[in-house]
Amino acid sequence: MKQVMDRKAADNKYLHRDFHVSGDIGLAYVGGHYGDNGVREYLRIFAARQYAPLVAKIMTDGLSALEEHILHIYAIEEASDLVKTTLSENELFVEVSACPAVGFMRKSGHEPSKWYIELTRTVNEQIADDAGLGHEMFDYDPETGAASYRFFRRFF
Repeated sequence: MKQVMDRKAADNKYLHRDFHVSGDIGLAYVGGHYGDNGVREYLRIFAARQYAPLVAKIMTDGLSALEEHILHIYAIEEASDLVKTTLSENELFVEVSACPAVGFMRKSGHEPSKWYIELTRTVNEQIADDAGLGHEMFDYDPETGAASYRFFRRFF
């Protein structure tokens, strides 16, 4: 007897941890062939396109849209306990005690490339630039991916 199962991708739990390894391998390739500036340029183009809907939401809803996005990302990574945000009218401060992607890569035997930091720094800078915000990274630990940074309203 033949049985048919109707299943959609949305029915499955979404964890994309191996994507981080593949993404880092891609960054290492770009970095190895085109250098630091090549990595940053690649990530700026990627971020401008990938995060255009988020930027539009930030433009209408403010920094709370960005906070919601960051918290959502850590929730789907099952790592909500690793991120803390502090939101005020003019600033969103983010503290990451450990990056779940870096932890997964190390656990699976992949050493994150020296360019992995740019997925936080350059992508956040591009989101901020496109949304008319400032971005400042204070700390980044390449061993754990722990980081602290802020997005802020620019006043001219």
